[in-house]
Amino acid sequence: MRDHLKYSIPLVLSLCLSLASAHASIRSEYEVKAAFLYNFTRFITWSNGATASDPLDVCIYGDDPFGNLLDPMQGRKSQGRALQLRYPNVPADIAGCDVLYIGQSQSRNVDELLEMAESHEGILTVSDLPDFIRKGGIVGYVKQGNVIRFEISLKAAMEAGLTINSRLLELAVRVLG
Repeated sequence: MRDHLKYSIPLVLSLCLSLASAHASIRSEYEVKAAFLYNFTRFITWSNGATASDPLDVCIYGDDPFGNLLDPMQGRKSQGRALQLRYPNVPADIAGCDVLYIGQSQSRNVDELLEMAESHEGILTVSDLPDFIRKGGIVGYVKQGNVIRFEISLKAAMEAGLTINSRLLELAVRVLG
């Protein structure tokens, strides 16, 4: 237990530092969202049987508001797995995604995309679309004044076979059961 605590404290500290940076006014909205996206991969566990040699695919579907902000994630390790950025063009291509960010341009297709993600266990769905977690998404970005936060649907995460670290749950502005 002590070893687990010893290794989780630096992770929590780095997430907290990211959060502190997120509140700085010099950061753009999508710099903050990109930092959160990376940290989500560090505090969520996939139970789909992937090994350390399997990449952790982070997919951006629809418009890409991040520009080159996600580029530093490419090849970086998270939980021993190399992050790989993908930009699928058709819904069928989301099957291999571990993380699926659904862009604003997909507001009309969000229900279909969430159904497809649910049919492939182990996809963490993330978006800044309004009421995203109420529609079945797992992590939704929300703005509180000028601060970017996130909310989590614990039920959707469990149904997807994902385990969310309790420290990440504590940082969420809202957790739906």
